[in-house]
Amino acid sequence: MITVRHAELIRLPLTEVYGLLGCYEYDVLWRTNLRALTQDRPGLARSGMKLQQTVRLFDQEMTIWAEVTAAAPNRRIAHESVDSPVQLWEQRLFERVAKDTLFTYEMSLELKGWQRLMAPLLIHQLQRLLRTDLARVKQLLEETPNPLIELPRRLI
Repeated sequence: MITVRHAELIRLPLTEVYGLLGCYEYDVLWRTNLRALTQDRPGLARSGMKLQQTVRLFDQEMTIWAEVTAAAPNRRIAHESVDSPVQLWEQRLFERVAKDTLFTYEMSLELKGWQRLMAPLLIHQLQRLLRTDLARVKQLLEETPNPLIELPRRLI
């Protein structure tokens, strides 16, 4: 199993950061390898919620079905894959730091068969991807005057 983790301090209150990053539907605004994502119910993550995401890795698209396994508002959300080409577990942690929010994204993958040969390259690619995506979401949130209002409109 490989695990990658990255954190970014976002200069916004915890409730605003969680209001956007606690809802998987908005991931298409900042996750560069995400082609599509649907939730079986709209809104913030809730335990038992089902997700379907299409991601691109190593020039290969794959669909991952997942279920939300933890949802603690303003603190943590997590999901894991269900009957998918790779075994995936992800979590997002939200921590108040003065008036800002420390956002941590962690991902673990268990590779199967020939995929295990790609582990060293995949670790490097995923670390770079997380750094890029979290820098992107930090910039997006901090530079949008009213992120809870304006960013959801970009999806319409």
